Formats: sequence, structure tokens, C-alpha cells
Amino acid sequence: MSLIQDFADASFIITGYRPGCVLINNEPHTQSLIVCPDRLITPWEVTSPDELNEGNLATVLNLQPEVVLLGTGDLLIFPKAEIMTLFSQHKIGLETMSTDAACRTYGILVTEGRRTVAALIFPG
Repeated sequence: MSLIQDFADASFIITGYRPGCVLINNEPHTQSLIVCPDRLITPWEVTSPDELNEGNLATVLNLQPEVVLLGTGDLLIFPKAEIMTLFSQHKIGLETMSTDAACRTYGILVTEGRRTVAALIFPG
């Protein structure tokens, strides 16, 4: 029996990941990016979680997701407390994880029909 994930109306799907590269609709990307079911924003000018601020997160916030998956590379690196507060003030869930975990989680949440944004950071 063949199992096929149903991505409903999603136009942008994470189809693969390897260190330093994510595949969106089978197209490789090696720079930081923001992806949600209906938009792909690349490049995203963030190369480290320490660079996150309200200015470079404005695009993410304007997408009005229910949850943001922050992929921080091979290692889990939590953003500064003020970044977590920013998301809380906007009533948006922020889940920080390694990039490979963020890619897997994105696929699961999109198939559930959740308004999900993956913000994936690749070092410069």
C-alpha cells in the first residue's frame, strides 16, 4: 500500500533536508529562508539566532501564523528572551529546534492544516 501525504492547498512543501541545504518543492536552498504553505521568502538575511530582532522578524509576524518553527541549524540554540516575549505578545507560538526537526515538523503541521511558518537559519 502506498501512503501519500496530503498537503491540501500548500504551494510550498519542504521535500528534503541535509546539513546546509533544504529542499523546497525539490529545489535546493542554502541560505536562510522563511516558508509557509503559500509563500517562500528567500533569502532571509539572518545567519544566527543571535541576530534575531523585531525588524528581521517583521515578515514572519506579518504572515500571522499560529506557530513558527525556528530552525537553528545542527544545534538547538534558543533565541534571546525578548524574542520569545515578542512572539508571546503577538499570540504566536514559537518552537525552536534544530533545522532537520523543524523541516519534519513543518510537514506534519501543514498536513494538519495548521497555519505554520518555518524560519530556517543557515550560517553565512
